Amino acid sequence: MTKSKAKADKLQDKEILTSELAAIVGKTPQWLRQLTRDGILRQVGRGKYKLGESVQAYCEHVSGGKEEDAKPRLIDYKTEHEKTKAEKALLELEQMKGNLHAAADVERLLSGLILTTKSRLLGVPSRIATECENEPADVVESIVRREIETALSSLAKYTPDKIGGELEHGSPEDG
Repeated sequence: MTKSKAKADKLQDKEILTSELAAIVGKTPQWLRQLTRDGILRQVGRGKYKLGESVQAYCEHVSGGKEEDAKPRLIDYKTEHEKTKAEKALLELEQMKGNLHAAADVERLLSGLILTTKSRLLGVPSRIATECENEPADVVESIVRREIETALSSLAKYTPDKIGGELEHGSPEDG
């Protein structure tokens, strides 16, 4: 039992050549030398590495780095990127379903509705001026109410499916 444990410890501490480590991790010796220059791997002698330490350092590098490092890991960037792509796809799906609209389309539709309503309301006095001449107050009130309701009817006809398409303003005579 003690012999096999001692053997395992020795295997971990065994010094191997660059070419042997390259064969173990499935990369070229040039790649490992670059990782050594970058400080990811550490040589214990010229072209020699400790097997256990080097494999652990390489695995850590491949997984994106140490979690306790203050700097973000590559895997964190990849995860964030994938999360962003999923959110974008979800928004595009909602837009295709008609549940989500571009802000510019909504702004254009609402601006059109507001301008149409404003122009209709501002046109009420000129349309009813002659009609209300010498009329009692209750008749004038009735005429003004009818014209204002007509002017506001475009707001009542608003439907969200018009967003992104052509706006229909109608005419003042529309009921």
